[in-house]
Amino acid sequence: MKADSFEPVVVDDDQDASPAGRALALISTRRDQLTILTAHGSIDLLTVPRLGAAVLEAASGQPRGLIIDLTATDFLASSGIAALLAARDTITPTGRFGLVGDHPAITRPLQMTGFDRTLALYATLADAFAAMTQD
Repeated sequence: MKADSFEPVVVDDDQDASPAGRALALISTRRDQLTILTAHGSIDLLTVPRLGAAVLEAASGQPRGLIIDLTATDFLASSGIAALLAARDTITPTGRFGLVGDHPAITRPLQMTGFDRTLALYATLADAFAAMTQD
């Protein structure tokens, strides 16, 4: 496998008919020792356990860093922010952590809570990848 190739892994399957399964889908990708978790849907009290399980699975591979791509996330609740903080704590200090999301559903709750100053937030996946791969 080439170091710059992506190998997507669907963390959730379409067979999950539970409300959480319909509300959030996660796709895990590895590239250059980074794990990228792409979240599609809502991150709230109902779906936080799915996100937490995906983060733990990603961290078990001991990646150089974890990027959570929230570009396709349409809602971020306070419980979702808490899960993102827990994800950061899971991967750091040995690994890097970043979020991708440049739309109000993501930026507004982070700004309102002040966590936009605590969590590394990037406008694009390319920006996050560049920042996390520079030494």
